[in-house]
Amino acid sequence: MATTIPCTRCGKRTAYTEADYVALAAKGGPVLPGGVCFPCAWRDPALQPALREYAERKKTETICRARELLVRPLEFIDRFVESLW
Repeated sequence: MATTIPCTRCGKRTAYTEADYVALAAKGGPVLPGGVCFPCAWRDPALQPALREYAERKKTETICRARELLVRPLEFIDRFVESLW
């Protein structure tokens, strides 16, 4: 379960604990310091490359999944049309 705490940099937004960020990194996410919200981490020049790479990878995975979901109905329609001949 994710635990939120106030951001240590801006104090305005909620951030996750070190344990939550370690769990995210174990799933392939970026390594972020605990207590820092995503907008503050995004503005940090040292963390930007990892966040950009993660965002790009997630975008690519999402597009691939969407394409797979679109192809399945088209394959079904093709098989149905072929069965009519």
